[in-house]
Amino acid sequence: MRKGNRRKKRSALALWNPIRAMLLAGAAAAAAILLLGLLLYWEWLPDGAIPIGNALIKVLCAALAGFFAARNLSEHACRTGAVAGALFWAFSTAVFSLCLGSFRFTWTLLSDLLLSVTAGAAAAALRVLLRKKRRDAKKDAAP
Repeated sequence: MRKGNRRKKRSALALWNPIRAMLLAGAAAAAAILLLGLLLYWEWLPDGAIPIGNALIKVLCAALAGFFAARNLSEHACRTGAVAGALFWAFSTAVFSLCLGSFRFTWTLLSDLLLSVTAGAAAAALRVLLRKKRRDAKKDAAP
């Protein structure tokens, strides 16, 4: 009976982590876009920095989603990070489509999806490796 409860808890955690990570990354993206807008308004950045800034924000926030999604996971962390990256892509695409009032499928959207999935999986793998390295360092330091 206890084993069944543990499985339910793990599956609920596996579902909740990517959603929570997507929301946190969405908030970080909103803050980064606001900062980019302010820098452009104050003319600290030229107008040519907009596409570079957008791409950088997308990649970093998708990686942030993957990093947050891998919390407390050692198995399937890359898959969970990839799902979180894809969820962030879907969320950000939906929000920007609503702001623009239209949606058009372009090949750029597909490349953004692949980039978000890759960044999320890579960040999740990095989190697992960092956790393992820290755990090994603690074992070596203990007498």
